[in-house]
Amino acid sequence: MPAFAYTARGLDGRTLKGVRVAGSEEELHALLAQDRLFLLKASFQGAARIGTLRVKRREQVAFLVHLGSYIEAGVPIIAALADYRVPERPALDAAIMDIRRRIEGGASLSEAFEAHPGFFSPLHVAMLRAGESSGRMDEALREVVKLVEWEEAFASQMKQASTYPLIVLGVIGLAILAASVFAFPPILKMLREFNVPLPLPTRLFMGIGGFMVDWGWLVVLGPIGLYVAHRFALRDEAYRLAWDTRLLSMPLAGALVTRLGLSRFATFFAAQFRAGIPMIQILRECEGVTGNARLSLCVRRIREGVEGGERLAVMAAAVGYFPPLVVRMLAIGEEVGNLEQTLTRVSTFFDAEVQAGVKRFFQLLEPLIILGLASMLVFVALAILLPIYTLIGGINAGAQ
Repeated sequence: MPAFAYTARGLDGRTLKGVRVAGSEEELHALLAQDRLFLLKASFQGAARIGTLRVKRREQVAFLVHLGSYIEAGVPIIAALADYRVPERPALDAAIMDIRRRIEGGASLSEAFEAHPGFFSPLHVAMLRAGESSGRMDEALREVVKLVEWEEAFASQMKQASTYPLIVLGVIGLAILAASVFAFPPILKMLREFNVPLPLPTRLFMGIGGFMVDWGWLVVLGPIGLYVAHRFALRDEAYRLAWDTRLLSMPLAGALVTRLGLSRFATFFAAQFRAGIPMIQILRECEGVTGNARLSLCVRRIREGVEGGERLAVMAAAVGYFPPLVVRMLAIGEEVGNLEQTLTRVSTFFDAEVQAGVKRFFQLLEPLIILGLASMLVFVALAILLPIYTLIGGINAGAQ
């Protein structure tokens, strides 16, 4: 989609400049006219790169809140999209215009969003699709906003929790580098002249130093390469399933990911069940809302079991990831006929568990990092000081 830099004049006589996406200068003129602006001059700026668009979470939240408020007020989605313009972000503006055109062409909102993976993730699209199926798009948008805000809060917590340890790690790294380059070589030369036996920490320290000199580039570039390869490998369904299964069994993070995925499942199951959607269709729609391939496979197995005549609680217990308390709650809900209220309580239960899990995660993460840094510092100190003490002990013994 082309982008134009323009100069326009408003009804009050003020001259405005900006950048806006439009198919042609004529379309730009019409778009500005809708804003009560008269186009004076326009220059082509190139095509707005929609495919490589990356949207910040706060931009996602702002857009979703705008869209949700319009839908709650009964305003059509087309009008809501037309009223949301971001002229300072031509690529984002082009994406929103493309979404509007797709919906005008007959696509659903989730289908239009799915065409822009840099705008929203597959999980967001699946949540919106579930909301469309249940007829509760406003609730779906609120849940997506809650998810994006939670992701932003989680990322902020991660940054806050890791900032202090990273600073300490950097200072310790510089101290180790200075010691190994300036202090340790003269000491090592003196120890060799006196034929002092080197203790194990010193030999390990020397080996690590030699490895860093020869292969330090691999230590820096290796993790980056592994991360990029991992991201590409996640596109393969078998690898994604294996990785997500392993993720669920990881200490600390596994329980958090499991509870978060099951909370999303319970939330959207309850919303669609409340709307009168058949259970089989609900389970089919909810396969994509967990955000984890293994949990999605579990939901699929639950659906297959329910299709075969099994009860929901029995299948939830069979897949193995639902806590016993939740299984009992589902069984009671099925027996007394208030499955909707039960699922809502299950969602609340998991939400509380996720918040408690995040808190425990960071409470344990910070001391573990500090303990690791302290161990590293003690190791370096022993590697440098032990041979000195050995040398001093030998000199004292020779003097006696």
